[in-house]
Amino acid sequence: MDNSWALAYTGGKAGPADSTQTPFVIGYVNDEGGTLAYPEATQGIEAGVKYLNAELGGIGGRPIQLEKCLIQTEEDGQKCGTQLVNDAKVQFVITGTLAIGAKSLYAVLSGKKPTIVGNPVVNEDFLTPDTYAFTPGSPGVLQGMAVFTAKNLPNVKKVAVIYANNPAGTIGFTLLTKPPLAKLGITDVTGVPISDTATASDVATALQAAGADKADVLIPLTSVQQCISTYDALQSLGIKPTVVTTGLCFGTPMTKHLQDLGSKDVVPDGWYFGGYGYSYFVPDAASGMATYVAKVHQYGPPDVEYTGFAGPDFADLMTAVQLVNKIGVANVTPDTMRQALLGFAGPMMIVVGPMKCGANPTFKSLCGTHMNIQQYKSGQWIQTAPDIDPVSVLAAA
Repeated sequence: MDNSWALAYTGGKAGPADSTQTPFVIGYVNDEGGTLAYPEATQGIEAGVKYLNAELGGIGGRPIQLEKCLIQTEEDGQKCGTQLVNDAKVQFVITGTLAIGAKSLYAVLSGKKPTIVGNPVVNEDFLTPDTYAFTPGSPGVLQGMAVFTAKNLPNVKKVAVIYANNPAGTIGFTLLTKPPLAKLGITDVTGVPISDTATASDVATALQAAGADKADVLIPLTSVQQCISTYDALQSLGIKPTVVTTGLCFGTPMTKHLQDLGSKDVVPDGWYFGGYGYSYFVPDAASGMATYVAKVHQYGPPDVEYTGFAGPDFADLMTAVQLVNKIGVANVTPDTMRQALLGFAGPMMIVVGPMKCGANPTFKSLCGTHMNIQQYKSGQWIQTAPDIDPVSVLAAA
């Protein structure tokens, strides 16, 4: 694939990094190897490292090297923070997805080394000083889904929600979905938690408890595995509410499940999916999505879950390289990187809308401001609401 977009975006030089130079080390932390694990985030950033080093001149001509630290318990966050703060080679840190460990990690890093949050999902990701997320995060996506449900779907009176029974899922329902729906006039909202290991039978019980059989809209706030269980549960119950969910639910495990059932659809027909902006399934060149899709498959594992947490980490790495190349490798310090992060206004690879770091009135770390909704219908992907600014809509309500 032609590298013209990527070279212009990163400010790199065509060709491999100079392997004789000292590597430029970037700290990387992810939940991995434990009960809560997001290996696709690591697959995304590692594919980015390989691509940059092989084709885009690395970073300022030097090879990029990740110093990885993986979290399996909350205490591991402090361990990783201490390791990276004490490593003079590391000037900044990128995270994958931290459902656990974020609080203890940021307690060590904040104010010492800036952190780019790959996939913000818990309160600490949104609120901690010296963290920067180049997406709207789950607040933007979930609030945007609420805006879409209330503003774009006709005659919605009753909404059922099932959500993961963990901190991220609870916040997603109680703070980011139910209050915006109420503010926009939809007050009949029932949410029921499900475990991370819920079977289709468990989900069917939760759907019944949430009143999904009488709901106009069902909003699942779950991982792709629980989305699969939700699809199976809806089939077993024979109910067909309009489904509005997150982009986690169009992951490749869902496609494989439908194929195993003999379906020609890649995701459930008619479902709406909220995301960060551009479509993995209709990749355009201008946003960098075409570059990402091509290169994550070229440099990632054969079964890479490219539609989930991998994309933002690949894009965050590319953006970090852009900022370092502008600063100059020799001039990169935590302070110069911090100032570059605060000044980054976009455009951001694969993310819709402008970047406004520090401007979100509630979630200070979120630089991304907009999100989108796409629908899969009759074998086609439709950008139903390609650019929603939830903060502005809710402020005007």
